Amino acid sequence: MKNEIDTVDLSQLSKNTQDITVLYVEDEKNVREQTLRMLGILFQNIETANDGLEAWEKYQEGRYDIVFTDISMPRMDGLTLIQKIKEQESSQKIVIFSAYNTAEYLLEAIELGVDGFIMKPIEMDKMILTIKKVTDSIFAQKLLQNYHEELRAEVEAKTKTIQQQIVTDKLTGLPNRFALNLVLDELKEERAFILVNIDNFDSINTIYGYDNGNKIIRAIAQLLQEHLLEGCELYYLGSDEFGLLCEETDKNKITAYAEKLQRCILNFPLSLENNRVKLTATIAITIGNKELLKRAHIALKEAKNNGKNRIKFYTEALAIERLQHQIQRYSPIIREALENDKIVPFFQPIIDNYTHKVAKYECLARIIDGDQIYSPFYFIDVAQMIGAVQEITKVMIDKSFAAFADNDYEFSINITENDLHDEYLVEYFRQKLKEYGMSPSRVVLEVLEGVSATGVSNSIHQLVKLKECGFKIAIDDFGTQNSNFERVNSMNVDFIKIDGSFVKKIATDEKSYSIVKTISNFAKSIGAQTVAEYVDNEEVQKRVEELGIEFSQGYYFAPPSRELVAV
Repeated sequence: MKNEIDTVDLSQLSKNTQDITVLYVEDEKNVREQTLRMLGILFQNIETANDGLEAWEKYQEGRYDIVFTDISMPRMDGLTLIQKIKEQESSQKIVIFSAYNTAEYLLEAIELGVDGFIMKPIEMDKMILTIKKVTDSIFAQKLLQNYHEELRAEVEAKTKTIQQQIVTDKLTGLPNRFALNLVLDELKEERAFILVNIDNFDSINTIYGYDNGNKIIRAIAQLLQEHLLEGCELYYLGSDEFGLLCEETDKNKITAYAEKLQRCILNFPLSLENNRVKLTATIAITIGNKELLKRAHIALKEAKNNGKNRIKFYTEALAIERLQHQIQRYSPIIREALENDKIVPFFQPIIDNYTHKVAKYECLARIIDGDQIYSPFYFIDVAQMIGAVQEITKVMIDKSFAAFADNDYEFSINITENDLHDEYLVEYFRQKLKEYGMSPSRVVLEVLEGVSATGVSNSIHQLVKLKECGFKIAIDDFGTQNSNFERVNSMNVDFIKIDGSFVKKIATDEKSYSIVKTISNFAKSIGAQTVAEYVDNEEVQKRVEELGIEFSQGYYFAPPSRELVAV
C-alpha cells in the first residue's frame, strides 16, 4: 500500500498555501533556522518568535492562519501560549513541534484543540500531511456538489408535480438546492448570490453526532431567516451550505450584509452537551445572472484555500477560475493527442564541452495539433489533473527507445513524480530494454529537483530501484527549488542539470555566475557531472567551459527537433 504522503500533489499544495500567514515559535536558533527552511517550501509569509511571550505579543497585533509552536520555551511555554490563543480565537489552527511525546503532553494538547502534534526531529512527510488537512473539506464538498448537480439533471426531466415535491428541504423547511437551480435557470436580471458555508461542520458532526449537527443547521436556518435582507430568498443547499439570492446588487451593500451575517453566526449562543460551541462562516459572493452557483463555489474554494471565516467575491481573475479555463482548453487536446498518436518526442543535442561533439540527446514531449506545437509548459499540469501523465510518459518511452535503437547515443527521458508514485516504471522499462535489446546504461532518467528536495520516500525508493537496474539519474533544473544538497548526495545521481535561469545570465550577472560555480563544484565533489541548460550564445558557452562544466545544452547549438541533429 502507498503511504498517505504519496498521494499529495505538492505543486498544488504549494499554490494553496502561498498566501497563508504563519507564526512560528521556537527558542532554539538552530532548530528554528532548519525548520524555517522546511516551512519555506510551502509558505511565503512566515513570522517568527523566540519564545511564547514574544509570540503572544505578536499574535495580539497580527493575524495568522497557522501557528507552529514548540512546547518547552522560556518566559511562556507552548501549552500556555496555545491556551491563551484558543481563549481569544477558538478556531485558530495550531500545530505543535516538540521532542516531548509523553501521554501528559499529548492529552493536554488534545484538550486544548491543537490540529497536529509533530515530533522533533521534524519529518517533512508528516508536516505536509498536517498542512494538507486544511483543504480536505473543500474536495469533499466538490464531490457533494457534483452529486447534487447530477441529481438535479434527473429532477428536471420529471414532471412539474414531482419537482414541487422535492424542492423543499425536510430538515429546515427551506427551499433546497433544486429549488434554487430552477430559479437560476430562468434568471434574466442580475442578482447577487451569497453562499454561506459553516466552517468545520464535519468536525461538529463527528464530535457531537448527526442529531446535534441537524440541530445546528436548523438553528442557523432560523438565524438567517431572522436577518434576511429585503428582497433576498434563502435556500438550504445541503450539508453545511446556505444560499441567498438577493435583488440588491450594490457591491458595498452586499459586502456589509455578508459581514453582518458573519457576526450574527459568530455571536450566536449555541450549546451542545453543555459545551459552548462557537461557529464561524466563510462567505462567497457573485453578482450576475449566469452560473451563479458555480461561480460562488469557485470563490468559496478560493476563500477556503486562504483560510476560513472569510468573505470572497468571485472574479474571473481567481486562480481556480483560471485553472478551470486551462483544464477546459487543454484536456480535450491531450485526450485527442493520446487517441490519435499526436504525442511525439523532440530531440535536443547535449554537447560534450571537451570534444565539442554531440554526446547525447534529451527527449522532449510535444503535442502536434495541425500547425500548432505544444510543449509541456502548456499541458503537463492539466495532464496531471486528469490522470494522463502515465500515458504520456509511456508514449515518450516507446518512441524514444525506437528512435535510438539503431544508434549508440545516450538519451534522457523526463520522469515526473506522478510516474514514480504509480510504481510502474521499473517493470515497464525492463520490457522495453528487452524489446529493443538496449543497455540501461544508455538511458538517463531526468527528474525535477523537487523530488530530491522534498524527499518523498516512495519517489526516492523508485529512483533507487531504477538506479539498481542500470539506468542513470539526472536532477533537472537544479537550483530553482529548495535545493537539498545532502539528499542529492545520498541519491548517488549521475548528472546535475543546472537551471537555465542562472546559466543564461552567467556572462552578465556575477550572482548567477557564483551560483552556477557553486553547483558545479558541488557536483564534482560528489562525483556527478554537470549539464548547463539554456546556453544561447557564445559568451555564455565560454563561461560554462571556464567553470569546467562537462556538458552544454541550448539554442546556441540547436533547438529541439523531430530529427536527430548532428552539431
